[in-house]
Amino acid sequence: MEPVLKLNRFRGFLIFFLLNSNGFANNDRPNILLIVADDLGYTDLGSFGSEIPTPTLDMLAFEGIRLTNFHTGRACQQTRAMLMSGRGFSSVIQRNPARSDGERAHQLRLDVATLPELLRDAGYRTYMAGKWDLGLSNEAAPVARGFDRSFALLEASSSHFREYFWDDKSYYQEDSRSLALEELPPDFYSTHAYTDKMLDYLKAHDESEPWFGYVAYTAPHWPLQVPDEWLDRHGGQYDAGYDVLREQRVNRAMTVGVVPDGANLDNFKPIALPWASLSPDLKKRYARSQEIYASMIELMDQQVSRLTNYLEVSGQLDNTVIFFMSDNGASAEQIGIEVGPTSMPPEFAHFNLLVADRDNSFANIGRKGSFVDHGRGFGEAVTAPLRYFKSTFAEGGIRTAAFIYYPAILSGPTINSTFITVMDILPSFLDIANAAHPGPGNYNGREVQSIVGRSFWPHLKGKQSTVHGDQHAAGWSKGSIGAIIKGKYKLTNQPEPGTNISEEDLNWRLYDLEDDPGEIDDIAPENADVVRLLLNEWEQNWL
Repeated sequence: MEPVLKLNRFRGFLIFFLLNSNGFANNDRPNILLIVADDLGYTDLGSFGSEIPTPTLDMLAFEGIRLTNFHTGRACQQTRAMLMSGRGFSSVIQRNPARSDGERAHQLRLDVATLPELLRDAGYRTYMAGKWDLGLSNEAAPVARGFDRSFALLEASSSHFREYFWDDKSYYQEDSRSLALEELPPDFYSTHAYTDKMLDYLKAHDESEPWFGYVAYTAPHWPLQVPDEWLDRHGGQYDAGYDVLREQRVNRAMTVGVVPDGANLDNFKPIALPWASLSPDLKKRYARSQEIYASMIELMDQQVSRLTNYLEVSGQLDNTVIFFMSDNGASAEQIGIEVGPTSMPPEFAHFNLLVADRDNSFANIGRKGSFVDHGRGFGEAVTAPLRYFKSTFAEGGIRTAAFIYYPAILSGPTINSTFITVMDILPSFLDIANAAHPGPGNYNGREVQSIVGRSFWPHLKGKQSTVHGDQHAAGWSKGSIGAIIKGKYKLTNQPEPGTNISEEDLNWRLYDLEDDPGEIDDIAPENADVVRLLLNEWEQNWL
């Protein structure tokens, strides 16, 4: 394989040279560190309104540019496919039959030139640690798709400890070698392990080349679990319940300036039952799950500090672009807290079997062997005043907390409300690297698609007033349900979570996101022409 790898890299270098006037003379290109949290709510960082201590991420956010109009996919795999391809999810995913345990096995299509592949061909070393979720086969693994080194959880979810979860198979892989569960250290915890591996890769890095590091944490994704010393870190903090937390969060988010103009709680209609209506036992269990959730986030911040401390000590922090984002809105599933089926849709019936097999007693919540989420009420509380949450096309599902840190070039304003999507990361990072996507055609021996994302780098440097003009659209879909944003308008037929609505009864609604980011007032009836144009574009380009 070595001669083939060398030839592919030579071809990539040649493309990079031809596309960029600087060629290889530009040796001061910055490193790029992309940190992705998993199911983090919009207000889950202190810099976005949270009470959870996140000092490292807050320092980076406050000294960088906080993005309050950053849009992702509705869930984990959707966002990762869009991130790696610069395109919409439906155009880049290869749908495969589910595994025997019911979990998905889809993968990123081979006609995509991936972000790490393009950066590697532009002269960057590429490293990954964390959740992949873009394929289980060798041809779909991170090292086959552009990473020089990787320690990856290939599947969508797993225990955060060293234990089997969905089945009796390990889905961890380092580089091209599958790892047996027994090969992980006995005290394995996902957030620690991913940080350890990225630090290993960076410390072994040849400083003559810039690097791209992708740390895809699985926190705070369910199952909510932390090491024992973190179990009581937030003990008693959420006993007042999610209705109180929702008010507190929105007030703090307004104070730090990240609530989009026009969004508030005045007409916010929560789906969850009022906290006061819950039994004492349910209150106790839900509050405990939120305590574990908060500990996962604080622990993640602590591990990010290990990365930034290393970069500072090694003299690399000032020459590293750091981009942080959540992959989607907060999860809000009823898993493991109440007796009976979970809130997952019918295609996830295998969840019920697994939950029934786990120890979700109060004393074991957050420990090895448990499987809980923090429920609909707390999921809404950490996403408000945006509507809904993960797995929906509402703003609470696809507008997420994000920021970029690179004081060497980026300076004020500290808050940016320009519409940006996860599809824009690929062209932006290539822009930072003085590289470009080769366009549709033959690339490294295969046909690849073009990208639809647009670089936000010129805008953040003050050279362009916006990223997407009124003529540019971004769309999302899952079957007949979806959304499209173009200019200030958003068209969506997202039903209320938990309701069973037939396809014939789905109602397309139109919102003006500049005035109504909370998606309260449907203006479709008086804007029939806009609805027709957006629906036609969605059906043609985003289904």
